[in-house]
Amino acid sequence: MDCNILFEDKHILVAVKPQGIPVQPDKTGDADLLSALENCCHQPLGLVHRLDRPVGGVMIFAKTKKAEAFLSKELQEGQLKKMYLTVLCGKLPQEKGILKDFLRKNTRTNLSEVVPEGAKGSKKAILQYARLGERETEYGCLTLAKITLFTGRHHQIRVQTSHAGVPIWGDKKYHPSFRKKGRTEIALWSYCLSGIHPETKEGFAFSALPEKEPFSLFLEEIGNL
Repeated sequence: MDCNILFEDKHILVAVKPQGIPVQPDKTGDADLLSALENCCHQPLGLVHRLDRPVGGVMIFAKTKKAEAFLSKELQEGQLKKMYLTVLCGKLPQEKGILKDFLRKNTRTNLSEVVPEGAKGSKKAILQYARLGERETEYGCLTLAKITLFTGRHHQIRVQTSHAGVPIWGDKKYHPSFRKKGRTEIALWSYCLSGIHPETKEGFAFSALPEKEPFSLFLEEIGNL
């Protein structure tokens, strides 16, 4: 596996996760990003956050225990900001908006669902969306959207957009129309990660843009980010 490293110093490492591989070793035994990066930099790395296996994009790793503690606290306090690009099937109701739901994970199926507030085991989920473009295609209307997460719940973007009536293109877990199709890569990409450096305390922002279908339908909008 090629290590697409965007930045590295003595404290942090920032890399691009390819779609379709796990972040860390799992029961499949497939090659994973964390192990590949540790081989590249010849040291163990602290896993600060995760991306679902089908999702690609920018991730940050800690190279020291001090950096890991700092970044983990930053993530918990909402100062480590993650922004995503996604292609949705359908039209968003507004150019900009916020989705607030209560989600509950089903550990048996490894799926999450929207449940009423106060339901046992539920957690509040909040995201902000911005419509960047629309295209009429063979799949119907597709919408390019920027998503900013304010909470980090299991499958949050996937389940919230599906519940809002605009499921993600290629998502076989939460988009019924794709469940019986052949191999498709979900159109969800972590394109920007920003925060405070654990040692210098200076702000940072790292980005990487998606190129594959259906993002390729929106090259002009993506190029203007």
